[in-house]
Amino acid sequence: MKDSCGYFKSVEALPAYRLRVNTGTGASIEFDFSSRLDTMRFGALKDPGLFSTARTDGSFILFGDAATRVSISADDFVDLLLVDRTRSEAEGGGKYSMHEEVEDEERYSK
Repeated sequence: MKDSCGYFKSVEALPAYRLRVNTGTGASIEFDFSSRLDTMRFGALKDPGLFSTARTDGSFILFGDAATRVSISADDFVDLLLVDRTRSEAEGGGKYSMHEEVEDEERYSK
């Protein structure tokens, strides 16, 4: 686990492809990465050795070295937390449901 400053304060690889992420705002998030391991972007992280290299420079969550690097920005991490792109829209995947969009419009138009 490496401490840094910025969006991400620290990142720790846990068993079963989970990450513990401590943010610059003081939030601690435990994220189950296993559902993303069959995607093109994150498939390389199936390698437990690569996954265990999780660290941060404050702006990105990083895995591996320059040759095998996988990086996740703060925006990408929030997207991973909020949107399950592993499910089809018919299963409830996708960015927002129509109900959520209406609620967001009502909340932010005040």
